[in-house]
Amino acid sequence: MNNTRIYFSFAGYALLLYVFILMPFHLYTPTRFFDLPGPLWFTHLILLYLHEAGHLFFSLFGRTISILGGSLNQIFIPVIWYIVALREGSSLSSVALFFTGVSIVDVSIYVKDAAVLQLPLIGGLSKAHHDWRNLLRGWEMIDDAFILGEMLFWFGMMIAAMGLTVGIISSNRSYHGTTGKQG
Repeated sequence: MNNTRIYFSFAGYALLLYVFILMPFHLYTPTRFFDLPGPLWFTHLILLYLHEAGHLFFSLFGRTISILGGSLNQIFIPVIWYIVALREGSSLSSVALFFTGVSIVDVSIYVKDAAVLQLPLIGGLSKAHHDWRNLLRGWEMIDDAFILGEMLFWFGMMIAAMGLTVGIISSNRSYHGTTGKQG
């Protein structure tokens, strides 16, 4: 790997680190205004499109899976990206793992919101269309929304941290291998 690519790699991981640091401050507690900083807003919008596409795709499998399908698709797409990148030996596998964690964190705030109904829904839909509220009420688990959301949040943070750590270590090894330095 040449030095220019390595510098871009480190710059990319610096941006991912910034996103990682922002997540606990902006994707931890559901709020009515859901005001996100630029990089988180951009990431959330991509994940929102994946989420909504999941409802359409999973609608073929019945009501419950259709409701759950948004969150499933939002998480499965980065997982599939990770698996493909890993099988191909791509250096982007750690980025895909990072985004899998970010996606899980993004879902976690929606799960936490099921009991408090603070987040604005897409298109101003009524709170009756809140996926996780409908699921958890149907499963008689609405009182567990916060705990389930917490578990997802910290699991997502751990997955994102793993992707970030593996990527930085890999870039560092490439840098030391290219410059001939011993680490």
